[in-house]
Amino acid sequence: MANKTRWTIDLDIEEVQEERCTRATARLRRDGTSLESTGTAHRHPRDLDLARVGDDLAAARALVELASLLQTDAAQVLEKFGAAPPAPTV
Repeated sequence: MANKTRWTIDLDIEEVQEERCTRATARLRRDGTSLESTGTAHRHPRDLDLARVGDDLAAARALVELASLLQTDAAQVLEKFGAAPPAPTV
């Protein structure tokens, strides 16, 4: 029988018009712990005002950082038990 686990990631995106910046915060809650990461996207004054692009970039950057935090966490757990660290990703 397969074990099934569900993790939930909350992704909050905020556009700050006066700064021409979009910020995203990703929060993963699991096993009574949580990991949090952020990502930002800045719009150059000559860029089109396309909020979706800023949202996508900021969210992607927050999720990439979250993935890195998960890899670091896994490596620390393996190290704690004397196992080899996971192979790095490309």
